[in-house]
Amino acid sequence: MACLLKRKSVIVLSFLVAFLFLLILRLLHEVDLPLVLSCLRQSSAKWLPFSSTHRRPLRTHYGYIHVKTQEPLQLDCDLCAIVSSSGQMSGQKVGTEIDRSSCIWRMNNAPTKGYEEDVGRKTMIRVVSHTSVPLLLKNPDYFFKETNSTIYVIWGPFRNMRKDGNGIVYNMLRKAVEIYPGAQIYVTTEKRMGYCDGVFKKETGKDREIQLARGLKTK
Repeated sequence: MACLLKRKSVIVLSFLVAFLFLLILRLLHEVDLPLVLSCLRQSSAKWLPFSSTHRRPLRTHYGYIHVKTQEPLQLDCDLCAIVSSSGQMSGQKVGTEIDRSSCIWRMNNAPTKGYEEDVGRKTMIRVVSHTSVPLLLKNPDYFFKETNSTIYVIWGPFRNMRKDGNGIVYNMLRKAVEIYPGAQIYVTTEKRMGYCDGVFKKETGKDREIQLARGLKTK
């Protein structure tokens, strides 16, 4: 009888060891080792164990710098929903579908309150033009306090984003993070902005800086 119990114990222990071994192999197989940097070296990636359900790598985007900490943006998205600030969203009734996305991007100061049925409730990232920053600052409690888990990515020309005290928009953002220290506000670097301008010119045939200058003259 003692031998039989001993044999059963050995069998159970063997099954446990085999299970743990297979589990370790599974975890190792799913590890996403650091990815090769893009040709422009804009981002890299690192794996955070058990950081999420799917254990996706967290990518570091060096073209976007936190206003307060000066750290680059770390973000990874699976299925994205990019929601414009266009009035055409009204009446679309796709809010539930938008909220199912792992990353939900919104533009400028487009509201969600009162429009949840059409545009959804959740916001992960809000991309804001330098010209729309004053509109956000008119309602800072909503954008930076009530929804302080949102990541804000601010883009604009270097003259407005410079950190030497002469960047008008950058100065506004510095004051915002002083009042709301938990706000996740990132600005686009000069290098990244130049890259984006190049893409814009290649796809449209127009120079964004020239277009902006013409717009200012007409005003």
